[in-house]
Amino acid sequence: MSGKRVLLAGLFHETHSFLHQKTGLDAFAVGGLNIGQEVITKNAGNGSPTDGFLDYAGSQDWEIVPAIQMAANPSGMVTQDVIDIFYKHFFEAFDRESAHVDGIFLVLHGAMVSENCDDVEGAFLRAIHQRLDAKGINIPVAAVIDLHANVSEDMTNYSTCLYSYRMNPHSDAREAALQTGVLFGQLMDGRAVTQHHLATRYVIPPTGLATSADPMKSVQAKARAIEAADRDILCINVMGGYSYADIADCGFSINCCTSGNPDKALGYLTSLLKVFEANMANAYPTEAALHTVLDRIDTEPRGDGPVLLVEPADNIGGGTPGDGTGLLAPLLETGRKNIVAILNDAEAASMCHAISKGDTVTLLIGAKTDKHHGSPIEFSGRIRHLSDGKFELENKQSHLASMMGTHIDMGLCAVLENEQATILLTSRKTPPMDLGQLHSQGISPEDAALVVVKAAVSHKDAYDPIAAASYNVESVGLCTSNLTTLPYKILTRKQISAT
Repeated sequence: MSGKRVLLAGLFHETHSFLHQKTGLDAFAVGGLNIGQEVITKNAGNGSPTDGFLDYAGSQDWEIVPAIQMAANPSGMVTQDVIDIFYKHFFEAFDRESAHVDGIFLVLHGAMVSENCDDVEGAFLRAIHQRLDAKGINIPVAAVIDLHANVSEDMTNYSTCLYSYRMNPHSDAREAALQTGVLFGQLMDGRAVTQHHLATRYVIPPTGLATSADPMKSVQAKARAIEAADRDILCINVMGGYSYADIADCGFSINCCTSGNPDKALGYLTSLLKVFEANMANAYPTEAALHTVLDRIDTEPRGDGPVLLVEPADNIGGGTPGDGTGLLAPLLETGRKNIVAILNDAEAASMCHAISKGDTVTLLIGAKTDKHHGSPIEFSGRIRHLSDGKFELENKQSHLASMMGTHIDMGLCAVLENEQATILLTSRKTPPMDLGQLHSQGISPEDAALVVVKAAVSHKDAYDPIAAASYNVESVGLCTSNLTTLPYKILTRKQISAT
């Protein structure tokens, strides 16, 4: 396997159809827009999936030919200029190198939607296939993808092997890329394979896709058992899908790569769908009203530690702005104390930096992005901490590493506190997937009574170990678990609900 040359590229975005703000080049400049050699220098050692592949490639003495890598936080529709830039740099490298490489390796998300295309990854893989075919070149094209990818038939038809994360939270993203590299090596050495895809009608909200609970737990366990028992199966991908994309390929699917009998592989996929359908009781969770949760907190026994008030409707990792006040505002009105919360509010953070640490200020905070996430809160408090918002992940395998690597930049940050709450204001929305986010700003969530967490599942590795209890709380927001409240036009009620 040594001496191989590999063309490397990455395109990573999870696109929320119902957000009005589009995602342009500025967002990718923040999340990562690396061209040529920067693809290597900006990712080596940063704990990302790209780093995982580079690590494995180095162990095999492969020569990496880097093209382009682009990434942005989950957000709204991607603008066409982003696609144009990516295609320009990738296909310039492709035209220059395709006759001189042994394979193409891609780091993709799998749920990207642009202004002109509902299936960006599928269209991209088709374009690669067509150009290889036109040149008479037969080399493998492999990709590591996110568990939340909305996989299309074009994605499996026009790639050689897809390999997805197995865990949600994505603690295995770097490892998944490394394992994809192992299989990629076999493909470059000539192993012949076919891929097979089984789409379903099921669109599951993020809160129903934790791999520690059914239905995903049982399906993943069965898939791993099949992989272990059948040496012809390179991998089986259990795809949770991303429910906030109103596109035809949205939702739960299963696919596999095999060097064996296609009919046997398709039989495996059908059997896995039956496992999924038999364990769907918790696939469509609901959130409880705040007053109901507070009553439970006051009456139910628990151990030491904070209580998590999880707010899936403003799930930053799902694309929402992270400035929602639908939970925090009524919580403050109850008079509860020792609350910790994070709001993404660049305006308020900047205003704090224009004053001084230790000063008292009254600001309107939160709910400044759109009309879907509450109204601004008037908050009076002391400026406890000011920073540039940069921190290192405490857990290098954090879900956040799969998106941003281990070096995180929240932009200018300020910590406000009063007798009720300590609130971290960030300038760049940052999913709450690692306790280093708060610790780096002098906040100890372990000592709080109540911690507001804007997430669905991705927070669990970080926050569940310190929590005495956790409750999913209903609020307004475009990442609600009640998908029937969203204005789908392509997907039907039968697809987005349990009924």
